[in-house]
Amino acid sequence: MTTESRVKKNFCFLLYNIDPGGLEVYLLRFFRHYQGQFRATLICKSGKTGALLKGYEDAAVEVITVRTGYMNPVSLWKIYRLLRNRKFDGICDLTSNFGGLYMWLARKASIRSRVAYYGQSTNHFRSSALKSSFDRMVNRLVYRNATAIVLNSHTATDNFFPYRVAGDPRFKVVYNGVDAAMFSDEKDDEMKQALGIPVSSFVIGHTGRFDEKKNHQAVLDLAVRACATWDDCYVICCGKGTEQLQESINRRQLAGRVLALGYRDDVHRILRTFDVFYFPSYTEGQPNSLIEAMMAGLPFVASDIVPIRDTVPEHLHGQLVGPDDVGSAFHLIQRMKEDRQLRIRLSCRDWAIEAYNANDRFREFLESVAGDQIV
Repeated sequence: MTTESRVKKNFCFLLYNIDPGGLEVYLLRFFRHYQGQFRATLICKSGKTGALLKGYEDAAVEVITVRTGYMNPVSLWKIYRLLRNRKFDGICDLTSNFGGLYMWLARKASIRSRVAYYGQSTNHFRSSALKSSFDRMVNRLVYRNATAIVLNSHTATDNFFPYRVAGDPRFKVVYNGVDAAMFSDEKDDEMKQALGIPVSSFVIGHTGRFDEKKNHQAVLDLAVRACATWDDCYVICCGKGTEQLQESINRRQLAGRVLALGYRDDVHRILRTFDVFYFPSYTEGQPNSLIEAMMAGLPFVASDIVPIRDTVPEHLHGQLVGPDDVGSAFHLIQRMKEDRQLRIRLSCRDWAIEAYNANDRFREFLESVAGDQIV
C-alpha cells in the first residue's frame, strides 16, 4: 500500500476522550504524521473532548462528542446513524474490548474495514460480576465483527484473546511509532535553571499520568532514599495529575527536591534534564513514556513485567526490577550515578529509534485501518 492518494479515504476513530495519555498522544502523532492524506473523524465516547483538542483540530481532525454508556440505546443510535450517513471507508475503535458494540454497529452500517485496537495489556477497570459479564460479551463482539484486531504487545493478544484460532490473520501486533526527531540526548541546562534545579545536579525522572498503576508511590519512596543519600539529587515527576503528589511530597519533607510538574507539552525538553529514567509501573500496554526516554538516550530502571521486557532491548533486561523493589532500583541507580560512562553504555537511543521508527510503525497501523484499500 502506498500513502499517495487519488481520492482521499474517509476514516473514523473512537476514543473515550483526548486528555493527555499514552494512547491519546499516540493517535495525535499518527494524525500529524499523515495530515492531509486522508479525512479523519474522531468520536469521543465520554461526551467530552480534552486538553489535546487544539492539537487534534490543528491536525485537521473533526472531533465529535457523544456520551455513551454500557448500554445506552440513544447514543448507540446516534453513532450508528453517523456511521451510516458518513459512509466511512474504515473505522478504528481504540477502547479495547469496549469497542465491541461499535464493531457490531460498523458492520451493520456496512463499513468495510473494522479495526479494534488494544493499547493496554490488561483491563484497567475494577472487576465485578456485572462488569466481567459485560466485558466477556463485548470481547466476543470484537472477535465476531472486527476485520482486524490490532494490539501493541503479544501479552495483550494472549490476555484478551486466549481462545483465538491459531493463525487467525486478523490479529496483528503493531508497535508504537515515535518521531525520533522530537527527542535529543543533549542536556538542557536552561530548562534545569527554569525549574530551579542546579545545572550540576543529578536528576532522576519519571513521566506519566497520575494513576495508581503508574506506581508513583515507588517513585516517592526512591526519592526519600536518594535525596537522603545525595545532596545533589533531584526527582522530577511529569504528567497529567502529578501535581496531586505535592501533599505527599510535603509530608515526606521533600519539597524543593522533588518536583511534581503536572501536564507539560514540552516533555521532550523535560527529558533532557534527566540523568536516569525510573519507571516502576504495575501494568502497561506498550509504554510511550519509556520509549521516549530511550529515544532521549536515557539509561533506565523499569518494572520487570512482560510488556516492558518486550519494549526494551534484551541486553538491558538487567535494568528491570519488581515494581515495588525500590531497594534494587536504588542500587542500580547508585551504580549509574557513580559511573557516568556506565550511563552512556546503558543508553539504547539508536536501538529505540530503529525499533519504533514512526514511518514504519505508523504505516503498519494505517494499513490495518485501511484494510486492502489504497490510501
